Amino acid sequence: MLVAFWGPAQGQGRTTSNMAAVAATIALDHHIRVLMTHTHLKQGVLEHLFSQTRTTLQSAQTTGGMDAIERLVQCGMLTPEGIRDHAESILKDRLELLRGSMSTEKHETKLLLPHIYKDYRRFYDLLFVDLSSEDDPDVVSLVMEQADLIVVNLNQNQVSLDSYFLNKNKTPVPSHKPVLYCIGAYERSSRFNKERIIKLYELKKKAVGVIPHHIGYMDAQNERRFVQFLLKAREAKSRFLEFSEDGSFTEAVRHMGQLILRMLEISPVSELDAAND
Repeated sequence: MLVAFWGPAQGQGRTTSNMAAVAATIALDHHIRVLMTHTHLKQGVLEHLFSQTRTTLQSAQTTGGMDAIERLVQCGMLTPEGIRDHAESILKDRLELLRGSMSTEKHETKLLLPHIYKDYRRFYDLLFVDLSSEDDPDVVSLVMEQADLIVVNLNQNQVSLDSYFLNKNKTPVPSHKPVLYCIGAYERSSRFNKERIIKLYELKKKAVGVIPHHIGYMDAQNERRFVQFLLKAREAKSRFLEFSEDGSFTEAVRHMGQLILRMLEISPVSELDAAND
């Protein structure tokens, strides 16, 4: 199933890092195989986040990712195996990345996407697609029409939220598609918190999740320790009457993932359940 992550204001909702955290956490928590990609013309944040996890050989490759997909499509030879073979492993047999182009030539992304959507289901349970508000509107529209679920990434700026919710008919999100909202870089101590946002814009509680602001998370992104950070944060133990920033972060990301799986009506086997079998 296809999950599109999009935000109305470039960079303000932390769309890419939100998607990466949720996709990786779902892959770590469940027996689900996840593929990530994006619609930007060139490589960017998504590749940077996972660059240390990818092997030296993978990082040095110039023949994989969207460049390889384009060649296979042009030759009429793209198969489900072709998508799998040209995606890069992040978490073995769980999470893979179909990276953007390394070429300086212009690519017709909207011509490649239908082929990917047709074939990815053979080897992947979920396809996460990172969309930018600056992408070609035709590409954004194409992805959203194909999506089984759209996650709209927002922030706690009331002007920005008013702009989105009060002018909703002007956004590219189709009215007939299921939607979840993700508040990125969330500050729980803000008076403009999740509960107030839900009340003000008359949203359903089960349709809103958050990814907390976390300095360690920001540093891990900059230092390309993304997966290492997620693994370490998962080990945080909650203590009575003691706030754990790592524990709170992991809980919020997991909750966002659960909202997505519930909306898609997916009931996977968790790692804990599998270990007890």
